[in-house]
Amino acid sequence: MPVFQSLEENGRILRVQFVDPWRSEEMVAQFPEAKRIYDSATETVHLLIDMTRNRNGSPNALRAREAPAVNHPMAGEIAVYGASPFIKTLGAVVFRLARIENAKFFNTEAEALAYLRQKIGQAATVPGTE
Repeated sequence: MPVFQSLEENGRILRVQFVDPWRSEEMVAQFPEAKRIYDSATETVHLLIDMTRNRNGSPNALRAREAPAVNHPMAGEIAVYGASPFIKTLGAVVFRLARIENAKFFNTEAEALAYLRQKIGQAATVPGTE
């Protein structure tokens, strides 16, 4: 299956990797496990999407709007890295049509992780959350 996911950073980041060729059905097949992760979370879980091995996208990519990372109360920020210019353009359209406002594109994994780690750190320092 060319769509892989793993939980990292002490359960605070869900990493999803898309590897060509992939189909939207393979992405959707990951949703039940992702929902279980979000359902059991006690803190916000952010999504890190690795597009370094994906150049073509997938028909029906708009099904991403059904992902728990988009609509679950424990879902946080979405950081996408390694996307080609075509995938960035396609992704921006999908995000806009699906009204996903918490997604950002990054050139490298290090930039995306730094952004999410900053979000995790900020959440930990919010007064009343200690």
